[in-house]
Amino acid sequence: MAVYELNNGQLLRVARSIDGKLQQEYFSLIGLNKTKQKEVRREAKALDQKWADKQSAAKAKRVREAGTDKKHSTGVRGINLVYRPSPAFRVQVQTSGKSHVREFSVKRLGADKAWNEATKFLAQCRGYKSAPKAWKDRMPKVPKKAPKKR
Repeated sequence: MAVYELNNGQLLRVARSIDGKLQQEYFSLIGLNKTKQKEVRREAKALDQKWADKQSAAKAKRVREAGTDKKHSTGVRGINLVYRPSPAFRVQVQTSGKSHVREFSVKRLGADKAWNEATKFLAQCRGYKSAPKAWKDRMPKVPKKAPKKR
């Protein structure tokens, strides 16, 4: 809960960071009787709950659309391009303390179908209804042979 009491309980501060921007509001309890104070506290808690919902929605969106470093070849966190000896998309994700690893062969399925299956599996593991469009648009180029190691 992000409702803080200040000045020995005379002020309430509601504060949450949503998408890197601080949202805050102050509520005064000075000179109010007990019933009015309870009303103000309820109002502060309701605002905190509203902002908590926005905060979790923003976090879910960030996780869904997060990219990865150039080291990871696909640009979607959780899917890597591996060579065994032919290319395959490997989905590697942890949910609820359980590890899920699955590979989709480009040689066997074709690049498009392998990518679609990999994104579908990742979305299913993370509990999404369907794979986000941002993932489908990020399909990487799949070279025939593995890049040479230095």
